[in-house]
Amino acid sequence: MNKLLKNIRNGAILAGIAAAVALPCWDYFISDTVRTRITDAQLVKVDGSYMVSTEYRPFQNHDAWYKLKFNSGSVQNEAIRLKGKEVIIKRYGWRDPFFSQYENIVSIKEVK
Repeated sequence: MNKLLKNIRNGAILAGIAAAVALPCWDYFISDTVRTRITDAQLVKVDGSYMVSTEYRPFQNHDAWYKLKFNSGSVQNEAIRLKGKEVIIKRYGWRDPFFSQYENIVSIKEVK
């Protein structure tokens, strides 16, 4: 019985470690949507990324190989075209002011 309890304890510890690793990755990599208005977008890269300002918060727009996103120029052009309009932005990532990290835009659609 003692060996069974050790196996259960070890399994619970491994499950906890797996959850501690998986949940932040899930939160970072799974896309979400935001409904907002674009206030500024320019076709100029800053440190390899485009920036899009909205009423909600600023976003980054860069290519991401792990998301198979290679159309940041087209997404930025769409952001410039929709400047001042209400949009739905599909995004992922975290906003971390300490490291100047912004959520990345996957796509932009105009609200009609």
